[in-house]
Amino acid sequence: MQSVNGTPERGRWGKGRKRAVSPIIATILLVAITVVLAAVLYILISGLTKGPGNTPIGTALAVGTPVGATNKWAHWYNASVASAGGGITMGATNWQFVTATGSIVSPAANWTLNVLSITATVVGTYNLVTGIWTLGSTTPLTSQMQISIYSANTILSGDHAIVSGSGSYSGSISVNIP
Repeated sequence: MQSVNGTPERGRWGKGRKRAVSPIIATILLVAITVVLAAVLYILISGLTKGPGNTPIGTALAVGTPVGATNKWAHWYNASVASAGGGITMGATNWQFVTATGSIVSPAANWTLNVLSITATVVGTYNLVTGIWTLGSTTPLTSQMQISIYSANTILSGDHAIVSGSGSYSGSISVNIP
């Protein structure tokens, strides 16, 4: 539609004053939308960064009953890994010895804990004094491995080997030393 003076004529809806949201309200709405989006994004990402939940070590590792051997200077205890699943590595285990009354046995410097492959090759060594794997911490445990404990002049018979989980493994298992 053309008006008399040559400018286009507006319809009825265009004759009134144009209204918009005030700048203050617009700013508040933008901040609120940003906060809500940031909260949703945080919730989504925080669930992804936690990694897998803790697996009880008892479901991932089972150690057979140790068999002891001794001479007048030293004591050896050998146990087989009865089962190992879920990709558990040697580094996901910590070892400690406890008496039948619950006292922690302090290992001597010459104590060793070795993990042997099926060919009797040492694939892992755990320092019982420091509690650190010095060899094989990233090597997966398998049911074909043997655990050999050398305890020098200390008899561990009647004590318990406590294997605690670390990393994504939690809890502990107890192995009775006959």
